[in-house]
Amino acid sequence: MYLNEHLNTLPRGITGFWKMGQSGIPRTDKSLIKKVIDVFKSDSNFWNVKFVEQQADNNFYLILISDNNGNHKIGINSTYPIYCGIKSLEDWETVEFCDLPEYITKMFPIEFTELRTDFLNEPLKSKHITALKKAELEQIKYWKTEKVGNVIFNKYD
Repeated sequence: MYLNEHLNTLPRGITGFWKMGQSGIPRTDKSLIKKVIDVFKSDSNFWNVKFVEQQADNNFYLILISDNNGNHKIGINSTYPIYCGIKSLEDWETVEFCDLPEYITKMFPIEFTELRTDFLNEPLKSKHITALKKAELEQIKYWKTEKVGNVIFNKYD
């Protein structure tokens, strides 16, 4: 997988930011996301399954689902097939994270990697960003990003 909780260096392009003309930035395969959505839609334990495209002011897709335990938000990074639970998007600058129930994470194909809150809430350190390009580092500095998760799932505009 591209990224896991034991990887200290975030891969280039993870922020979704790059300079015009820069090549080589990967994209999460949208057919994989469609596969996830279809799995949830075909399971009678879930309803109100909705997909929200990446917006101009963030670097992730959203899947919204409801079940007997409530509503869940799932963020999927636009560059790498990694996902997390999202507790809140209320803050205009940052994302709050939560761990998804295991019955939800089991439904994701093996091509996806789940990131948990203990990793996402780690303080951002220089070791995490050594592989990032200048445009990404500039955004991190400008937005004063403090947590690893808010680099991976950001609301930079």
